[in-house]
Amino acid sequence: MHSSMIAQRNISRNIWKLYVLNALYGAIFLIPVIIPFYRENGVSLAQALLLEAIFSIEMVILEIPTGYLSDRWGRKPTIVIAYAFSILGWLQYGVGTGFNFFLIGEILMGVGASLLSGTGEAMTYDTLLEMGETARYRHISGNQNFSMFTTEALCSILGGILAIVSLRTAAWVTVASPIFGFLVALTLTEPHRHKLQGTQHLRTLWRISTNTLVHNIPLRSITLLHGLISTMTLSLFWLTQPFQTMVHLPLALFGITHALIVGSGAVAARYTHAISKHIDDRFFLLLIALAVVISYIVLGFSASLWAMLFFFTGRIGWGLLSPLTSDLMNRMTTSDIRATVLSIRALASRLLFAMTSPFIGYAADVWPLNQALLLVGCIGGIALTIIFLLMRPVWGRIPK
Repeated sequence: MHSSMIAQRNISRNIWKLYVLNALYGAIFLIPVIIPFYRENGVSLAQALLLEAIFSIEMVILEIPTGYLSDRWGRKPTIVIAYAFSILGWLQYGVGTGFNFFLIGEILMGVGASLLSGTGEAMTYDTLLEMGETARYRHISGNQNFSMFTTEALCSILGGILAIVSLRTAAWVTVASPIFGFLVALTLTEPHRHKLQGTQHLRTLWRISTNTLVHNIPLRSITLLHGLISTMTLSLFWLTQPFQTMVHLPLALFGITHALIVGSGAVAARYTHAISKHIDDRFFLLLIALAVVISYIVLGFSASLWAMLFFFTGRIGWGLLSPLTSDLMNRMTTSDIRATVLSIRALASRLLFAMTSPFIGYAADVWPLNQALLLVGCIGGIALTIIFLLMRPVWGRIPK
């Protein structure tokens, strides 16, 4: 009985440790000034987006295999290895200059990010499943995103201050985050769950993937919807700093504005579960998509400081989207394949971003930024409309 109580206590502590890990994942001091950092080190905006596209392609290649490894190996060892790769990746940013150095850093961080993708969410749900408290998942997931975004916001302010002294300093301070994450990950407790059995790994991966993306139409719909909205919000993030430069915002304020934008997403994530009690999930998804498209359209017609408010709208949309779709997909799958399915969701986002970001970067380099924003908003709006129309026959099969 005593050992059982200790085991239960250790499992419940996972939730708080996962809060800490999410917070550390968001503790990136370089993010609010990364475009000026790239330019200082000989990397253009088009090359910066190319780096992100390569990162996304790597995620596309590794997403499903690493999710499968998480289902096979276990959540804890996967998270520990992920943070080890993240440490190596950020060290490249600390010591490197030029495209090739940062490319190596992105590749290393891509391995870490792909191992983490889906694993943290799956571990949270499996932990709650063992505790018999899965009804709390959306609330917990929102709080985890809140902790990540809040830390990112605070570190953004500090990163902007550090950038006044040296952009390189912001890169070096960021290395501390994955180091602490690695140490916390070592203390996690693996939850009991059903594990994938058998040795026909490629056949099993193919079965899970085809079920998620082809046969299970509601699951496929949520995956595609999440992928497209995430791509639009991630692209909006990378265009924030060029927009701030265009409207002549001082570099010292980049960290503060980034913190405020990220903070708005943190608050949105924190209250997703409360909002969803009063709105049908399917209508909720429609509102999020509409908010993101409107953000692009307004920014496409304006080049003033007040228009930056619509970067807030886009970030709020992303803050609401992640815990909502994560909860829906967790409820639509089982623990033996959960990390793999959530990795497929992330793969859709990364694949779309990898396919579109080089063109967006090129458009932003050769056209006025407003025109590039308007183009992305229009194309994204049309694509989202098509997805929602195709979802209509299966809306009743999506969990409420």
